[in-house]
Formats: sequence, structure tokens, C-alpha cells
Amino acid sequence: MLRTTPSPLPTDAATLEALVRRLVPVLAIAALLGVPACNDDEPAGDDVVDEADGGADADADADADAGADADADADAGGLLIATTELPPARVQIDYEMRLEARGALGPLAWSLVSGALPPGLTLAADGTIAGRAERSGWYDFEVRADDGTSSDQVALAFKVPRVLLMSGFEPFGEFESNSSWDAIVPFDEALIEGLDVRIVELPVTWAGAWEPLAAEIERLEPDAVLATGQAGPEGMRFETAAQNAMAGTDNDGVTMDGVPIVEGGTARLRASYPIDEMRNAMDAAGFPTLISANAGTYLCNYVMYRLLDFRAAAGGMPEVAGFLHVPPVPWEGGMTVEEITAAHRAGIAALATWFEAGGGTKARPPGIETPPRYFF
Repeated sequence: MLRTTPSPLPTDAATLEALVRRLVPVLAIAALLGVPACNDDEPAGDDVVDEADGGADADADADADAGADADADADAGGLLIATTELPPARVQIDYEMRLEARGALGPLAWSLVSGALPPGLTLAADGTIAGRAERSGWYDFEVRADDGTSSDQVALAFKVPRVLLMSGFEPFGEFESNSSWDAIVPFDEALIEGLDVRIVELPVTWAGAWEPLAAEIERLEPDAVLATGQAGPEGMRFETAAQNAMAGTDNDGVTMDGVPIVEGGTARLRASYPIDEMRNAMDAAGFPTLISANAGTYLCNYVMYRLLDFRAAAGGMPEVAGFLHVPPVPWEGGMTVEEITAAHRAGIAALATWFEAGGGTKARPPGIETPPRYFF
């Protein structure tokens, strides 16, 4: 084997100085290029290429992240309507709410783009919806918010629940109270299975019984009217027809002797309400019910006839128009006011279900004769 012996390093000053002069330029260039003085693993050139590529990738990633952040910030700062649902309005009850938006760069101006608000409600430029809805229904519309630099638009809907108007009478005759009125007092402005229930008390007078009910029908434009009165103790009595005759003495002492309610009017007018569905619901709840084709000739029949005559003249509106006689209270073996109220509640729930299923007029044909018991 050939062995070599390394040459000894120069020791004289002149030789060392010459060697340093040759190395200095090389080291300076290497420093400028970023080349390490030595690398035991890989060539210096490979390191230069990898580091350059890695730097470019890092710069690209940083630029992409910065762009994404900028886009997100721009989106977050854009005008956006935040209101997506509206609380229901109710007929002839004060309503006020303000639409909300975020990201506005200036004062907002709101406007209605398409569709319509419920009659009686208005949209102000500041986004406030206020007023009193005049009739029930479902109302779709679009609103726009504009801050002068950008705008946003959203579709909204208003639900105004169907209105059920119920009436009862003041006391008359020997009674200190009238169960027809007492039983419906808890329903005043109540929402029962989606029906908005309103009530009105009627005087037991020929001259004044119809007018308060007519005024509420005009004011509320109800989907259903169920008038009630007090009769015999047998149970909840669904009346199917009213006759054009009035007889008896009212609370003012005025006596009618069978004269027509409407001169030249139809002899009998049929009710229009889902008797079967409402009766079945009351039966299922354990309350006594019956169906009658004779509402008598006193104030109950009078109001029922005026209601059905009004409906006929108005082209079938309200859609539901009927009359229920309820038992007097107190009466031995009869119903309590609370039981009458509960029976009504079951019937109202059935009426609401009937409406949701599509409605449609349905009245039991006259022919079921139940002798009424009236209190003159």
C-alpha cells in the first residue's frame, strides 16, 4: 500500500501572506452568495436552490393568507340585513318593530322593493314597521337597506293570524249573569291553536243587539263569527238555521209579536260552520252536545239571522258564521261556566284545524228538531 505524508504547512511569513491574499476573495464571494463555508452532507449548490425555493413558497403562502384575510374582512364589513323573521302582527292591535342591519358605513335608508305589507302597517325609512294590521292573511314582501355606498335586500313574510269573533249576551230575565258572556270572557285577545279570538258583549234589546256585533265585524274583518246565547241546560247546542221572525219582550220592555226581522227577507237562513268537527271535539272532551234546527224567535235567533243575512249580502264573508246556545248557570245538573269555557276551547281548536286543512263551508241541513228552552 502506498502511503503519503501530508506536506507541512508553511511557516514563513511571506508564504502565509500570499496564501491569505488568495483565500480572501473566495471567502468574500461565498459570503455574498450565502454559501456555507463547509457542508459535510450535501453540496453547497443544492442548499442554495432549496432555500430559494422554500423562500418563494413561504412568500406565496403569506400572500395568499393575507389576501384571504382581506377578503374575509371585506365580507365581514359589508352591509348585511340581520332581520330574517318577523313576529306576527294581530288585527287591530298596535304593532311596532325595527329591522336590523350590520356593517353599515352610513345612515341607512329602508324601502319596500316588492310585495306588500299587511294593510294598516307601514315601513318607515329608518326600518320601523308600525301600525295596526287591518285583516288576517299571509303577506310576502322584500325590503332593501342602503347606506349610500352599498345595499342589501332580503325577502320577509308577515303572518297575521285568522280572527275568530265571538259574542255573548248581557243578563236578562231572572238571571243575574249570562253564561254565554261569562264563558267567553277568558278568550279576549287569546291565541288558541293559531286563531286570534276577540269577544263582544251584546245587549238584550231589539234596537241594539246587532249593532255592536256588526261594528266589530267591520273593524276586525274576522274569518269566523260564532255568536252565543243562553238557552236550555241540555248541553252545547249547535244551531243550524235562523228564521225571519222575532217575538218576546226585551230588557227595554219592548215586545215583538212575530214580525219579520228583515221585511221581505228569506224565511230561513242556514248557518255556515263545521258543526260536525266542532261537536266531535266537544264530545271527545266529555261535554254534552246536541244539534238544533230551531233557534227560537228571541234575541238569539234575531242576532243569528242578522249575522247570516249580513254574510249573504257580503258574498259569503265571513267564511264561518254560526250560533251556539249554552246552558244557563247556575242550573242543577247543568254545566258550570268553566265547563262551558272548556267546551268552547275544544270547539275552537277543532275550528282551527278545519281552517288549516283548507276550510270550506259546512252546515248541518235543517231537519233535526230539538225543542228549545228559552227564558223570556
